[in-house]
Amino acid sequence: MGKEEYISCMKPYMAGGGPERKKRFCIGAKICSGKANNEQEASKLCAEAAMNPGPPKAKKGRKFCTLRDLDAISVCLTANINLSSLTVENMPGIFSAALKKCSGVSVKRITSAQEALGALDPQQIKAIETIALLSKEAEGRQW
Repeated sequence: MGKEEYISCMKPYMAGGGPERKKRFCIGAKICSGKANNEQEASKLCAEAAMNPGPPKAKKGRKFCTLRDLDAISVCLTANINLSSLTVENMPGIFSAALKKCSGVSVKRITSAQEALGALDPQQIKAIETIALLSKEAEGRQW
């Protein structure tokens, strides 16, 4: 059964509110998904599921960066940027390549700016200074 067929099958079970809404929805889901052939079978499956709830679902991950994440990303980026070839013109490409290298890499979370600076070596500090300078030069340019 395709998505559109499933949605049209579920419509009568989703209509209205009230105390029986969850039960109606469950029955409809069992019938429309093919797990039950009729409402009696579906009702029995729903009753069993209600009596034996499964473990709680894991929380979904965040879809945004926090300041801590940004600190970790900046430490990873500075370690993966080739300063000798960095120019205003190629900055987006170099940043893109460095971000791809940092994707999925586990980095110790940094909790303060002082800790962040302490974690950097002189090469990384030079990278940050160069990026700041190039960013200032690039202000107002169209990428």
